[in-house]
This record gives sequence, C-alpha cells and structure tokens, in this order.
Amino acid sequence: MVIGLMGGVGCGKSTVLGYLEKNYDAYIIEADKVAKEIMLPGNEVYDEVAKAFPEIIKNGYIDRNILADIVFKDEEKLTRLNTITHPGTIKKISNMIAEAGNDLIVLESALLINSGLEEYCDELWFVYCDIESRMERLMNSRGYSREKCISIMNNQPADEEYNSYADEYIDNSSSQEKTLEQIDMILRKNDC
Repeated sequence: MVIGLMGGVGCGKSTVLGYLEKNYDAYIIEADKVAKEIMLPGNEVYDEVAKAFPEIIKNGYIDRNILADIVFKDEEKLTRLNTITHPGTIKKISNMIAEAGNDLIVLESALLINSGLEEYCDELWFVYCDIESRMERLMNSRGYSREKCISIMNNQPADEEYNSYADEYIDNSSSQEKTLEQIDMILRKNDC
C-alpha cells in the first residue's frame, strides 16, 4: 500500500512519518528530500536549474535559500523551477517505490495534488493544523519570519483543496497523542 501524505508546511507531516516508520515499518519517501538529491552537482536537474537561475550557484552548489527567496516571491519563476524539478523528482520516486520491499510505503509531499505523484498512491492522507500553530512551529523550529511563513503558505494549496482530494483526514492541531490515535484508527480500518 502506498499512502500519499500531504499538508501544508508546518502541519506536522514529519510527526506522522516518524510514527509510521517506527511503529508500522513504513518505507518513507520525502519528495522534498528527493528533489534536493537530484539538485546536487552531477545530476541533469542540477544542470537545468543552474542554467535557469545562474545567480543561485555558490561554490558549485545551488544555494537553496537564495532560490527560495527568488521563487516564493515570483509565481512565474516558481512555475519555471517546478517545470524543471518535478519530472526528475517523479522519475526518481517512481523508481524508489518500485524497488521498495515494504508492505507500507508513505510518500510525503506538500505539493502532491496534481503533481503526477498522486498517481502512485493508493490513498491520500491530509494532515491538518491551524495556520497560527503552523506559523508558530515554523518560526520556532526553522527561524522563519512571519512574512516568510505567509509567503510559503500562499504558494501551497489551501487546506480545503488538500481535504477535497483526501481519502483520510488527520487533525494535528491538538496533542501528539490524539494525532497518533487517529493514525492507528485509520490503519486498523485498512488492516495494515
């Protein structure tokens, strides 16, 4: 079974992933990490991104902070970046799914909907958390400013859109214990 785990930045997807990996022996694929791997020197995607955004290359590597500042302020540039990175990411992830030996695979991506990745999933799970809690988490854990949080969130699907595609809904707005109980309940229902 392949679960597509989605939700906006700061909603708590990492908590869900960690629990599924530890307690259900899930094979975890994080789309963002895969996208970072394929943007290292020596990869075709790296070459294409470097050509499209030459100002982001520092000491032979892509400076992700500069890239984020550029694309999250300009929708056209974000689209351009996604046009380069998504096909390479999808190819790598499809290979990882095919080669995984686990009964439970979890593919996490904030941008799962309409990315092409959802086609590899048997179910889509939406992790919800209210916006203020998400911003507080991001400011505390990543040192983001409130403005940066808002900018990133504005470039992701709205909660209503995630929920409209979801087969399962996990509310991560209260205690971690309640979140984990929801996961157990969903997996019991699915006989996992």
